[in-house]
Order: sequence, then C-alpha cells, then structure tokens
Amino acid sequence: MQSQVSEIDPVTVEIQVEVPWDRVQKGMDDTFSKLQKTARVKGFRPGKAPRSVLQQLFSKDVKAEVVSNLVEESVIAAVKQHELPVVSNAMMQDRPEINDGKPLSFKVKFEVRPKVGDLQTSLALSRSSGTVADADVDGEVEKLREQHAIVRPIEQERAAKKGDVLVIDYAITVDGEAKDEMKGEGRTIQLGEGRLLDEIDNGLVGMKVGESKDIEVARPDGDGNQELAGKKTVFTVTVKELRERILPDLDDEFAKDVGEYQTLSELRTKLRERLEESAKQRAQESLREQAVEKLVEANPIMVPPSLVDQQLRAMVQEYFQIMKMIGQKPDMDQGGFEEMRKRAEQKVRAALLLGELSRKAEIKVAGDEVEAKLREIAERTGKHVAKVKADYAGDKREQLETQILEDKLIAHLLSQATITDAPASEPAAKEG
Repeated sequence: MQSQVSEIDPVTVEIQVEVPWDRVQKGMDDTFSKLQKTARVKGFRPGKAPRSVLQQLFSKDVKAEVVSNLVEESVIAAVKQHELPVVSNAMMQDRPEINDGKPLSFKVKFEVRPKVGDLQTSLALSRSSGTVADADVDGEVEKLREQHAIVRPIEQERAAKKGDVLVIDYAITVDGEAKDEMKGEGRTIQLGEGRLLDEIDNGLVGMKVGESKDIEVARPDGDGNQELAGKKTVFTVTVKELRERILPDLDDEFAKDVGEYQTLSELRTKLRERLEESAKQRAQESLREQAVEKLVEANPIMVPPSLVDQQLRAMVQEYFQIMKMIGQKPDMDQGGFEEMRKRAEQKVRAALLLGELSRKAEIKVAGDEVEAKLREIAERTGKHVAKVKADYAGDKREQLETQILEDKLIAHLLSQATITDAPASEPAAKEG
C-alpha cells in the first residue's frame, strides 16, 4: 500500500491511497473462499458451489465487502504511518470500485489537530483584590437584619412606602378586555423588594388601606410574557392591609439571635472572614479563567469544525436540561445560538492549546494523584473511600482525571505568568 498526505488547511488533510492489485486480488480470493464454505446455492450441496457460479451470483456483494475492508485497513495504516493527529472520522466523497488488474485508488479527508509551533505561555495576568471593605460587612449585617425583621400591622393611618408589606386584591384588563383568570385576592407583597414591575411597585407607594387605583403598564413587543407583549395592561389594585417591617436593633442580643456569637463585634469579624474567603476563591477562579483566555489570545490557531459542532451540541443539550430543570421554556434566537457557537469555538481552542501544553511540558496525571483526589473527596463528603471509588468508576473517573490534569496545566501556566495585583476598588459613594 502506498499513501501520500497533502494539507488542505491547518486542520484538514487529504490522504491519497493506492492498494496494489495483488492485495486486492488476495482480498477477493479470501472472501470468495469464506463464502464458498457457507453459501447455499440451488443445485449444489453446501460448500460445493464452484467459484464461477459464486462470482455470477455474489460478485457485487464480495467486491463491496473487499472495498470496505481494504479502505478501513489502509486508512488506519496510513494514519499510523504518517502519525496524523486525527480528530474526526474519515470523509470520503467517492467510494472506489474494483477493476480487474488495477490497483484500488481512493482519497479520504480527515480533520486533524492544528500544529501550534512555539507555544506562548509567558502570560501577563491581573489578580483582583480580595480586600473586603467595611461597607461589604455592613451589607451582610443588613441582610441578616432583613431576614430577622418582624412584620406587624400599622396602627396609625398612613400611606404605603418602600419596605412596607401590603395585602392587595387586583384585577387585570389587557387592551380593555378583562382577564378574570389573571386576577388575585389577598396577595402579600413587599414594596421595594424588586419582585414587582417597576410601574406597579412605584404606583402602590402612597396608597392607603381601602384605597383603589388603576396602574397602567405598557409592555414592549419583546416582553417575555407573550400575553402582555406590546399591549396596554391596566392593574386595578385595592389595598386591603398595610404592615411595616421592623428591623432588629444592632446590638449584642441581635448577634446572639442570628447565630452562635456573643457580641456584635464577633459577628462582624466572622462575617468579614467569610467574605474574605469567598473573595479569595473568586479571585483565584478569575485568575484561572484569565490564564486560559490569555493563552488563547497569545496562540491564535484554527479549530476543527467537527470539534466545535460536538462542543456546541453538548452546550445546547446542557442549556435545554437546565431550562427543563428550572421549569422554564427554552428561548434561544439566532443571535443567542451564534453567541453559544463562539463560546464553543473558544472552549475547543482552549482545550487544544492545553493539550499541546500537556505534551510539550510532559504534564500527566499519575495514578497516585487520582487516588489522593478520591481520598480527599471521601473525607469532604464523609463517605467511605471504597464507596467513592465505586462512584467514580468508568467515565466518571476519566472526567476526574481530566479535571486533575486541567488543574495541573493551569497551575503550570500561573507559575510562568507575570501576575500583577489589581488595586482594591473604591467603595461606591452613598447617595445623599
């Protein structure tokens, strides 16, 4: 067999193969010999039909089988001979045919891993600050106060304001048509919480118990609620009850109520430690993502279309699964699909470059590293290590090995990178 490789583009090659006639003839002879032992031909005992008869009856089928076997055998040998890093199945436009006395010739295309050349890994990265400002701690304290607020009826008559809790009845008309199926009674809402449409939230401010009001809402054509999109909607709201939220005082008793803290100072200290740990983790994760992004920027390469399509299919499937899990209808227009394709292409490009880094830097995953990771998972989850090993068998173990390898590769990138710490961001000025 002879084969010659030509490059069509950086990710596509064509192999021209020629199988000599004597090899084709041997394939034909072997196939007819096997057929002769099993073929049942009328007028002949099993295994006794002469080859001339078999050729008249089965020549087309035998030739098709021989071509299929020789193409597969030859392509595998050619890929191995030329050490081609193929990433797709063989693509053949015209199936070859056997002509007596002539070699079997054909061409086949493959997508291959692109050549990277001099891999650039000296990256300039910026690490975000893990500093936690006093305002961040204050914000967490206020969240706790909100969570532990008490709600009580307002004794004196007054108008509703942001932060109040209202019990309302409402009716809805869309373009003047009453929508009885959309009305509600005795609904509890909180003003300023961000869950209501702005027009309704703002329209309820200033209302008193027993008061009714029409609040008009004009929804744009592209509104997510198709029933309201592009239509004039009027909410007729009646305030049935008005309640106020009372936040607890900021003192040591409050700290004891929200957790195992003795003083407000201890609560703030623990909140700061928790925020600092979260900020540190976010900064490290951001640095990892930045390292991969910079690696891709520094090493522009073409990517095999079949790998992008494969990655895109996986991302689309994941998107539909998430939408189903959260109970929402998938909504992806052409623009969203193209954006997902771009992200799929970047993922493939990053994977190819990290694979090249693994080969050039000879970074691999040893068996003891996988075992150590399994013991770590067992300790973290409280499971017996044997149970964890059983859980991480087969494909799941391969995924774990891939994750360990990725962690090692990114750690290698970070060790070679120039990392500059970004200055801490200034706290936003408070509105007067």
